[in-house]
Amino acid sequence: MKAISIPDAAMENYPWQVRAKAAGLTQRLLARLLGHHERTVSSQLRGHWKSGVPQHVKAAIIVWEMLTPEQRQQWLAAIERERAASGDARPNDEAETVPIEQYRILEKRLAKLQVLNKKLAKP
Repeated sequence: MKAISIPDAAMENYPWQVRAKAAGLTQRLLARLLGHHERTVSSQLRGHWKSGVPQHVKAAIIVWEMLTPEQRQQWLAAIERERAASGDARPNDEAETVPIEQYRILEKRLAKLQVLNKKLAKP
């Protein structure tokens, strides 16, 4: 087994989407590794959450950078074995999620309703 090396420090400041691509990790493959839908991974990589890119996504990208091609294949095989053993026949199938754009629209509408509610509550 080849020794693991820490990724080049120059990559530390790259956006996570660019960093994943540079390591040869596509959104589809990352979704497969993490058990998320591709849309979810796309939003995660773009930092659409207030907290930014989730830590588990960053960790997966960092590990992928450190692994040899053989180790990457072993990881993928282990994921597929686990998925099959758990009876999950549909990789990346998760509860239907609301796309981030729709979520933001709903947030704005809720904020407007809250303001209106406060106005109506005043005597």
